Amino acid sequence: MKLAVIGISHKELAIDARSSFSFTDSQKLEFASLLLEHHIEQCIILSTCNRSEVYIMSDDDTHLLKGLYQDFCDESSFIYVYQGEEAILHLLRVTSGLESMLIREDQILGQVKNAYDFARDMHIGGKEIYMIFQEVIHFVKNLKTQFAQPSLSLSHIAIEHLKHLTTLTQKRIMIVGAGEVALSCLPYLYPQNQIYLMNRTSAHTQDIQQKYPLIQCLPFEQRIPLLKEMDILISATASPHLIFHTNDFIDTHLIAVDLAIPRDIEKNNYIECIDLESLNQEIEFNNQQRLEDQQHISELINHEVSVIQGKLSSIENDYMIQSLQEKSLEIANQTYQLLIKKLNLSQKEQYILQKTLKASFLQMIREPIHCMKTNQIDDLSIIHQIFGMKEEKK
Repeated sequence: MKLAVIGISHKELAIDARSSFSFTDSQKLEFASLLLEHHIEQCIILSTCNRSEVYIMSDDDTHLLKGLYQDFCDESSFIYVYQGEEAILHLLRVTSGLESMLIREDQILGQVKNAYDFARDMHIGGKEIYMIFQEVIHFVKNLKTQFAQPSLSLSHIAIEHLKHLTTLTQKRIMIVGAGEVALSCLPYLYPQNQIYLMNRTSAHTQDIQQKYPLIQCLPFEQRIPLLKEMDILISATASPHLIFHTNDFIDTHLIAVDLAIPRDIEKNNYIECIDLESLNQEIEFNNQQRLEDQQHISELINHEVSVIQGKLSSIENDYMIQSLQEKSLEIANQTYQLLIKKLNLSQKEQYILQKTLKASFLQMIREPIHCMKTNQIDDLSIIHQIFGMKEEKK
């Protein structure tokens, strides 16, 4: 089986169009079930503010996956598809931040790990795809140690942009959302400002207040009434629709930061709103500063593709070796049952015959197994043909 990926990113679509391709956790499970109906048993779905990608293990043509993906998202816009080594290369580049809007940003590694953890917890992956993601995550962690650089994220860029518009002291700031992006803004703002945190659920509220005891955690429903009292609004939720509309900002005097995909805040003329599109100039400047090690990193990534491909081939070989052994023992047992019906053997002779047949049939596959282990056979379908075995999807 080969790794395949289908998806879209910030390079293909603008913010508003990207929203059609985002996956909630429940949608990930729904799409995994849809794939299972089409005999695709391993998938990991990566859905962030800047990309939406479905990784699978399959030998089938990706036209099926592309059709399912487009139908599920109800879109026919441009999407990319990679298979085999290209898919592994793409995952490595994505996880290392080379494909991010902000090159080598810090959050994507955590997002890939979260996607991997979700797949494991929900049992929608499998041995091969887990191995690939484990290797990629481990590789990128080492890469960050080897090519250390100052921490940088989109939230950092947004806060720096905000500093050019206002001072960030003694302000009343509403933060909506309790995900990674929203919480990454807190270290830049706390404790020199009064912060009000609002989220639909209170699952993380206790942990947040332990770390930032001066924050006020308020019900999500209070976000609109309190807007008039705020100096700054930062919104970064996973909502599939707008949570702030134009009329909500009449008579307000705040500056807004919208880091959500799709947008949380409707575009309007009442406030100044910083969003990902308005940060393009700062992002481009920072990208230029982070290109120094890119060639060396790319060379290491290219080598890692071969390493992962080798480990994937080893798993396939293990499956084949196990199948060959099972096939040989099955034939040995069939032969044994046939012989003991025709021969009048003692119990001891039957035992010797059974052991001899098993050893002989296993000896017959010793050479092909050796060739597989030493990579002398590249195409395992040859083994299937020689030994008349049905090729099973694992």
